[in-house]
Amino acid sequence: MTFTCAAAGFFVFACSAPDVQVDAARFCRTAAPIIYCAKDTPETRRQVRAHNAKGVAACGWGRR
Repeated sequence: MTFTCAAAGFFVFACSAPDVQVDAARFCRTAAPIIYCAKDTPETRRQVRAHNAKGVAACGWGRR
């Protein structure tokens, strides 16, 4: 994280931090639902279902 500050000599007048995105907002912006196929292992299917459930809860996938 980078801070931007305005200063003169030894006096700091103002600082501002960049906007911080929460994890859910970052996930919703970058992730998409995953579809698995018949050749996937049970563990892969479990991981896909967990990913998609997270998207439904955080981003509202499938609620339209």
